[in-house]
Amino acid sequence: MAFDDDETPLVSGPAPAPAGKDDDGAVMEDALEDGMPDYKLFASMFEKKGVSGKSIRKGEKDFESHGTRAQDNALESSRKAMEEVLGYTRTHRADAWSRGWFFPDWWAQQSADDSRDAWLRHRVVVVEHEKGSWMKDIGRTVPGTKQDQPGVGRLWLLPEEALYLVERGTLDFWWPDVQLQDLEAAYALLVGLDGEQGKTSLPKYQVFAHLKRAGFHVMRAPPESRPAQESPPSPATLWQWLFSLVSWERRPKQNPLGPLVSSGIYRAYGPIYQQLAMLPRHRPMAVPPAASDAPQEPFRVNFHVWKPGGAPFSKKNPPPPHFRIAVADTSNSEVPTLEQMEALLESTPLDPPGEGLQGPGRLYQRIKHGHRNVLVAVVDRGLVNFMRFGEAVFGDEKLYERFDKRGGGGRGVEMKR
Repeated sequence: MAFDDDETPLVSGPAPAPAGKDDDGAVMEDALEDGMPDYKLFASMFEKKGVSGKSIRKGEKDFESHGTRAQDNALESSRKAMEEVLGYTRTHRADAWSRGWFFPDWWAQQSADDSRDAWLRHRVVVVEHEKGSWMKDIGRTVPGTKQDQPGVGRLWLLPEEALYLVERGTLDFWWPDVQLQDLEAAYALLVGLDGEQGKTSLPKYQVFAHLKRAGFHVMRAPPESRPAQESPPSPATLWQWLFSLVSWERRPKQNPLGPLVSSGIYRAYGPIYQQLAMLPRHRPMAVPPAASDAPQEPFRVNFHVWKPGGAPFSKKNPPPPHFRIAVADTSNSEVPTLEQMEALLESTPLDPPGEGLQGPGRLYQRIKHGHRNVLVAVVDRGLVNFMRFGEAVFGDEKLYERFDKRGGGGRGVEMKR
């Protein structure tokens, strides 16, 4: 019989579940969740290439002392490995290293409608050396000559862009005349309340970072600008004005005392459903009415998002976004009302289903896409979920037309009183 001191310490991995029980799967799952990180395995990766791409395996949870040297040596070895992991110095290649300087009030006096950049007042970090592929959709170079004002011709970052680069280790965050700032200081300086100049709220940054890590191109949506109302052209002559008062649209006559569908023989479904259409249907308008309300926080578009791949992306002249995203925090917001959702949808341009969504087989895809649609990112204590809201037009999906187009005569349908 071997003593505990002579036994070989167990290898990393969850403890096997007791045999003969019905909840073996649950025990194994709990063991995987409760297992502590094996820092010895993680520390052994430092001498190999591609450390960041390797996953950290789970180790055995064995911290209850039973007075043996084998356990004491294993715990001491694990503690030393943990100290080496926590004390590991992360280095960056010289060709990918960048430094950003924090100037919170540099563009504070610029107007909100600056032709160079609508968000110029909120750009608070200037990059000293622009290196890397991240510049294709992050930051904006302020145009102008260097003699006009210092800072033009340089790449300036919004707070969420700077914080994302600092968090991923691409950018060193410096305050002028002060030493290098750490990640905690970057959060304190760049995260604030909604609408605070030069800062972003924590839920908005979490959504921004979530989409960037997924590979999407993300840019802050421009400020709200509602299109001007188009007034109808006034009639040129008196006769044109008189004829404009008469509606020439042919509608089926409704009998106020009879049934909805008048009696007769019908050889198509169209005339029947036209008589049943008593209430006006919703029609999306390219330009919303002047009486509509402007969207308010949190239900307003915050980010424009593009899918990766395809043609090269240009942040100076971006194509129409694939998604428009509003950010709502569950701690201070509730389910949007009909008025809030109507204002949110009317703040986006009309986007009817394209040619790829036509045909009887794409009915549900057309309704889901709608003529306007917005994704609402719901942030619940750091967890991000997306909900799609759209302006669907069910009245345009006339299912009876596909039966009328089949042709053929037939006896028809006789409607009697």
